[in-house]
Amino acid sequence: MSEGLRERKARLNRRRMEKAAVDLAYEEGIGAVTVARVCSVAGVSRSTFFNYFPSLEEAIFGPPLEYDPALAERLLTTHHADLVVAASLIVTETVRGQTNDDVTRRRLTLFAREPGTTSAVSWASYVSRERLIDVIRAWLDAHPELSRLPGEDSSTEARLIVAMSISIADEGIRELQEVDGDLVIDAEPYRRARRRLAAILAEPEGLHASE
Repeated sequence: MSEGLRERKARLNRRRMEKAAVDLAYEEGIGAVTVARVCSVAGVSRSTFFNYFPSLEEAIFGPPLEYDPALAERLLTTHHADLVVAASLIVTETVRGQTNDDVTRRRLTLFAREPGTTSAVSWASYVSRERLIDVIRAWLDAHPELSRLPGEDSSTEARLIVAMSISIADEGIRELQEVDGDLVIDAEPYRRARRRLAAILAEPEGLHASE
């Protein structure tokens, strides 16, 4: 079905406001962005802004993530030995998007430039987390031989994987290299963060499960 005039106008309005919010954050920092400044740059009223976005954060960071099945399958298969790293990469590549888009490119760079942003946004977005948990759970159900928690419900393992992936993504993304304004996605910084987390979570010597 072709896009009607009203739908096209709405899409372009939303895009203009998103671009204004992301550009301001990219050029001046997230803390410098206000609804008033976005409206001024985009040439819209405050009421129009809130007709499109429930919050300033959504204009900057985007709506809840929707995970492409082919992308998720590729990354989970490639990194099947470490689903925590795979989950981190799924989110990173989803934020970046699969097209050459300045808004999504700059949006991803914000997470690397401002430490703590990944955790803050991830924990604030219940919908994005639950969608990722569903993706991981379904994959574990299809590949039970790769479960690290045999005998446990796959939803439990998926929740733990996603929770840990938020922590390592927040650390790993800080080490990604920015080249000509584009963040180069690389699994190795996430693996290093994963090893640090594993060291912290390692069971102390002499501690028994009953203690």
